[in-house]
Amino acid sequence: MLKSNNIDFPDLTDKFVKGEKYNKDNKFIDILSKVAIDVSPVGSAKIAACIVIKNKIISFGINQKKTHPFQYKYSKNSMSIYLHAETDAIRNALKFISVDDMKKATLYVVRVKHNKDNHSKLMFGLSKPCKGCFSAISTFNLKRVVYSTDYGYEEL
Repeated sequence: MLKSNNIDFPDLTDKFVKGEKYNKDNKFIDILSKVAIDVSPVGSAKIAACIVIKNKIISFGINQKKTHPFQYKYSKNSMSIYLHAETDAIRNALKFISVDDMKKATLYVVRVKHNKDNHSKLMFGLSKPCKGCFSAISTFNLKRVVYSTDYGYEEL
């Protein structure tokens, strides 16, 4: 169990086979968990995302209580217009890379939440992209999506 500043995150080595994929994914999940901790929650969600190509972070995104036309284009409904971490990361990446380069990218998404048994501690939460974010992921043909669960992470 990783412990730092009252944070309980699972030891991901218990859940996944060690190897190149494990190390790379674990590295970015770890970075994003630290970013998500500092995000101002929207509702109770503290979510961060990043776009990675060839082991290099191209952009970050966070969920925000801020509207944006890019989010509106990919919202799951007309009331879901606040920036989601996934669409924010994609929007920010497009400032630095081409749409064609997005096909080589991996999107990582992490949610941290309070532990219901000990509210002073944080833990991973499910951050599987919503229907609207999945639409953006499909539009830009991202190669992989890795997201946190209550117990570690999974891949779409």
